[in-house]
Amino acid sequence: MLNGMRTDPELPRDRRSPRLGLRTILPVAALVGAGVRPERLGLSTTPYVLHALSFRGPLSLLLASAGLAVLRGGTTTPGRTRTTAGLALALAGLGQAGIVARRGWACRPVPGRADLVAISLNTLGGAATPEQVAALVLAELPATSSVMVSLPETSPADAARIADRLAAAGHPFQAFSTTEGPRRFDTTSLLLSENLGSYQQVPAPLMLLGAVLATPRSGSGPTFAAVHPGAPVAAVGYPEWATYVSRAVDLCRSNPDSVVAGDFNATIDHGPMRHLEPSFDAAVRAGRGAEGTWPAAFPAPLAAPIDHVLVNGGYDVLGSRTVRVGASDHRAVIVRLRRR
Repeated sequence: MLNGMRTDPELPRDRRSPRLGLRTILPVAALVGAGVRPERLGLSTTPYVLHALSFRGPLSLLLASAGLAVLRGGTTTPGRTRTTAGLALALAGLGQAGIVARRGWACRPVPGRADLVAISLNTLGGAATPEQVAALVLAELPATSSVMVSLPETSPADAARIADRLAAAGHPFQAFSTTEGPRRFDTTSLLLSENLGSYQQVPAPLMLLGAVLATPRSGSGPTFAAVHPGAPVAAVGYPEWATYVSRAVDLCRSNPDSVVAGDFNATIDHGPMRHLEPSFDAAVRAGRGAEGTWPAAFPAPLAAPIDHVLVNGGYDVLGSRTVRVGASDHRAVIVRLRRR
């Protein structure tokens, strides 16, 4: 008691209300920046970081939940450290959620008839059967006259079966395939409507799991490619994975009138896909860039958007969507394009 007044004993340091000074704010900002935009720090191709970055939806929920738990005192960490960690986790989670929301997954399509429908579907070696793939293509034909279909992990025999079923329905297609190994998922196929004109297969860069490049025989018309770069796993090699993805992207960037589709094994947040110009990702342009494709069993906002349709040239995107087909572990990406 001082001067007749009672004073309360000083609270232990870890029970005081934390004050957010620079010693707290700066670490929070650094941690949030590293978590939300790791590519700016050169981390988007680093093992584990690149895998987490593929799943921004689940990552946002995990980080925000962990941050709230820490801030509510779910640890015995001293107050200032707990505040720093909790804020960093919660804000990083909100940052991830903001990116997902901005890219969207439910924007409505633009009305109008498409000049070209581009479909990409990794069939998982026939888990999505030729009959199911043909039905998927036929469902799009009333709304367009031309279709290109990128089919990673699809054998030449299955591609021929799909083309036969489409021809029997009155819609002839050209079929092309590339095999880069002995396994069932080392082949990529490409189907093109015959009304696109006569196409020829030309050499494509090595991508480990198959790439098909087709150009018009007349020299006039779009270039089409189906791609499947190697995956980001230790057996492939992380620098090699980045190289394969860069080759797939360059097929579109280097051809001024082209559509390149497939299982890129990367999202647009990874270094090799960060700079697509002058091409663009059709799903992002359509406002559905956060709609994930793998694994197909996940809800779309929680899956990884690693299947893409890249476009270079005078096309407007009328719409993009994903759909499950058979027992494939990938959703199909379906993009409707109209010439300007």
